[in-house]
Amino acid sequence: MKKDKLFFILISCMLMVYACRTSNPKLPAPPNYADTISWFQPGKMTFDKKTDVFYIAPTCIWDWKNDQGDTLHHMDIKNKKQRLMLTPAILLGKRVFADSCNFFSPYYRQITMESWMNGERITSQRYPIALQDIEHAFDYYLKHYNQGRPFILAGHSQGAKSVIELLKHKLNAANYRQLVAAYPIGFFITKEELDHYPHLRPAKDSTDTGVIVCFNSVTNTNAIAPLFKDNKVCINPLNWKTDTTYANRSLNRGTVFFDRKGNIKSDSACFTGARIDPVYHVLIVPDIDPDPYFIPSIARIFPKGNLHVQELNLYFKNLRKNVIDRIHAYQKTPIL
Repeated sequence: MKKDKLFFILISCMLMVYACRTSNPKLPAPPNYADTISWFQPGKMTFDKKTDVFYIAPTCIWDWKNDQGDTLHHMDIKNKKQRLMLTPAILLGKRVFADSCNFFSPYYRQITMESWMNGERITSQRYPIALQDIEHAFDYYLKHYNQGRPFILAGHSQGAKSVIELLKHKLNAANYRQLVAAYPIGFFITKEELDHYPHLRPAKDSTDTGVIVCFNSVTNTNAIAPLFKDNKVCINPLNWKTDTTYANRSLNRGTVFFDRKGNIKSDSACFTGARIDPVYHVLIVPDIDPDPYFIPSIARIFPKGNLHVQELNLYFKNLRKNVIDRIHAYQKTPIL
């Protein structure tokens, strides 16, 4: 009896410790992806097109306080104000990537902007919660929404990091064959990652498939984000080359900016050219004044001249056409 009692007490203590570790009051509840509230505009998700896009939103949330006064560093996906903060970024992604695709975008406990500003150690501690949600969302998407269709993975900034992690750890041989292409824009990929993860295949032109389309944009190399210093992957979305060939502004099909309500503010063809810097593997955008695009609140990670926030806008129509071109190329490629 004494042994049984001691065993019961030991198990009870272990469960209490586990509960304390997993029921973190400073962590919002995890999403349930069977619940439509966990997806962007569920009533507008379509299933009538032959290709899907799984889009992961960038960082839009700042540190915030819960009702108990605790400071939280992850999004609460049921918080209406926070969901609205993501809406412009997700709509921009939808406009770029969903012309010919069914669009699926999960809400997730993304880490806050301050998390990135506080350095790589803090980011590495907090980001696994965000990735855990994305992995669960992707699993749910494949099982319940995809129905065997080809798909595109896309994301910007933190969303791009999540796309890279899915490619590294979640795609098996079967669903990799379904991948038209991945667009992890506005993040970095190291040589070590390229060497160790076979699904990280950099795009070499405008129509190769099963590849990653990556770039970061600056007006000069002094504006490169410190976090991205080891990046080794870049393609020019104006001429779809990976060498230093300058793509002049005549190749820019259209730079489009939107207001907070989603209305077009400006739509300019031939807005800017771009070239790849061979040392830092970034796009140099020489034709624009950096001042209007500078955001002081994030200057610690994106100094003046860094065009991280505007990247989908700058090459908007080139990217939109390229998605269609890669889908057509995929449809013509024999499935092995």
